[in-house]
Order: sequence, then C-alpha cells, then structure tokens
Amino acid sequence: MTTVRITAAACAALGRVRQERGGSEERSGPLTFTIDGGCCEGAAPHLFDDAVITSAALHAGDADGVPVYLQPAMIEPYADADITIDVIEDAMSESMSLETGLGLRFVLRESKAQR
Repeated sequence: MTTVRITAAACAALGRVRQERGGSEERSGPLTFTIDGGCCEGAAPHLFDDAVITSAALHAGDADGVPVYLQPAMIEPYADADITIDVIEDAMSESMSLETGLGLRFVLRESKAQR
C-alpha cells in the first residue's frame, strides 16, 4: 500500500497556491495532485485544479487535504512506496503544475515502505 506524506515546506507552497487562487475551489475547481510517468517532468507530482481523473487512476492518499492520484503507469512502481511531496525553488520549470507560477516545483521523495 502506498503511503503519502507532504513536507511542511510543500504545505506552505500549497497554501500560497490556494491564496493565489483566492481560496475558493468553487472558482477554479478542486485541487488534485497527480503522479504520472509521462512528459513534462512526469514523475514529479503535478498540482492541477479541476483535473480529469480516469477510473484507472488510484487514489493513493491525501496531502494537506488534497487528493493524490497515481496514474495507471505509476500504480505498480509505487505499490509499496512511502512517497513524500516536497518543494524546491525552480524558476525554470516547464511543468504545467500550478506552483510553477510561483517559481516553485513540487518534487517526489520516495522510499520503499517498512514492513
């Protein structure tokens, strides 16, 4: 089972994104993290508002109240992983994730879960 965590710094960045959006999910849609294996820094967590989540995605957990979904290609690789969403400064990110407008980039720290 995948375990999802978020660092204090990433929570603060998420708070800044929420503030930029005016604090209203009615205005922009609910926030969602997705972890995919595709292009555009794909293995990093992407924060979207009003994301389209297919039935093949797996709800792996929540990070500071935001659902985290693994896209189908990432379900098996992260099946027994502890994943932590962190944030770094990255003014050059080419991702479409919401925090990039703030010069930040969410990153994924991972380890195999302890059994």
